[in-house]
Amino acid sequence: VIDEVHTLIGAGAAEGAIDAANILKPALARGELQCIGATTLDEYRKHIERDAALERRFQPVMVGEPSVADTIEILRGLKERYEEHHRLKISDEALVAAATLGDRYIS
Repeated sequence: VIDEVHTLIGAGAAEGAIDAANILKPALARGELQCIGATTLDEYRKHIERDAALERRFQPVMVGEPSVADTIEILRGLKERYEEHHRLKISDEALVAAATLGDRYIS
């Protein structure tokens, strides 16, 4: 999984050098490498769509925003990991509030 996959375009390129995206293209084309790249629709259009050879090697999958109920379930699934990592307890009320307030104030 490559988060912010659009940053591969131009990454590591210096004068006369090849960027990370161009290094990956042959392996992707031959099927030797399979990956999932995450980016926003705007960044996809700005960077990936402009490189036809790279775009051919990816299949876009649009993932919508989860509902508040789905967000609560996602947070419940992650809760134990965060509790162990941060050595604290997270109440269910805190998860519900985070999802509800996030939906209200973050757009």
